[in-house]
Amino acid sequence: MRQNYIGEPDVVSFSRVANALRAFFLARGWVEVNTQDRLSILAACEDPTTVATYQYAGELWPLPQTGQMWLEYELLTRPDVPGVFCLSTSYRQEPNPVPGRHRIIFPMFEFESRGTMDDLRELEKELLVHLGFGATFHHANYDDLAGFYGVGELTSEYENKMPRDFGRVTFLEHFPERTSPFWNMRRSGPMHANKIDVIIDGMETIGSAERSSNATEMRERFHTISNGEYANLLFEKFGRDRVEKELEDFLALPFVERYGGGIGMTRLIRAVKNHRAAQPAIASSDDGFGSAG
Repeated sequence: MRQNYIGEPDVVSFSRVANALRAFFLARGWVEVNTQDRLSILAACEDPTTVATYQYAGELWPLPQTGQMWLEYELLTRPDVPGVFCLSTSYRQEPNPVPGRHRIIFPMFEFESRGTMDDLRELEKELLVHLGFGATFHHANYDDLAGFYGVGELTSEYENKMPRDFGRVTFLEHFPERTSPFWNMRRSGPMHANKIDVIIDGMETIGSAERSSNATEMRERFHTISNGEYANLLFEKFGRDRVEKELEDFLALPFVERYGGGIGMTRLIRAVKNHRAAQPAIASSDDGFGSAG
């Protein structure tokens, strides 16, 4: 078994970080949802080329990459619940994974709540304080940072430079349409999405956004992002009728202002370890997660 693939081998750090995240959201009255026992085609993420499939109950399904759609379902059908979160497993069949950066299976912590992009930003700042990352972070719009580096796209090469240039944590905000933001993200004007990626130690560790409440716009973007390749790949794998039915079921939900995100656990664990190594007082303490306990 030692030769088998393991997404996160450090089970002690995984437990500590997962429980620190749970403590943060439970203290706000949020509800944990088990999304792994649900079947869904829309559990595929932005890049269907990384989707692996399995046969179950007589039909073909994607190995889940996100619990986001089920979290949105619970949030939108339970107005008494202030927020929801889950600890899920994401299967990403990357054709050319970069060692030290990509995991083909990894744990992910996801969250959804009501509010705007401003509420999302404040929540993430509070979460980072809770985890012990301090309270001062760099904030930049995508286009401004792309201009700073003289490029059109901020690839991993430039994410790796951000700690040197701006500090350990950068909030990268307002993604332009050329980056193919996900179809259910709210747009601020025609050219930018209300999206925040939190870059910690040179890696996107939290991917988040304000969600759209416009069913017509979401339907159109579903069919047109990545020049239609996203929708067509799903149609090819799972059949147009099945995909369209699940999409329309989602678009019929009673939408409100809301936001959500996903935290790559392996990257967050790495960042916490880096922080502890740089702070002897934290490394020698019993908890090491700020106020998380």
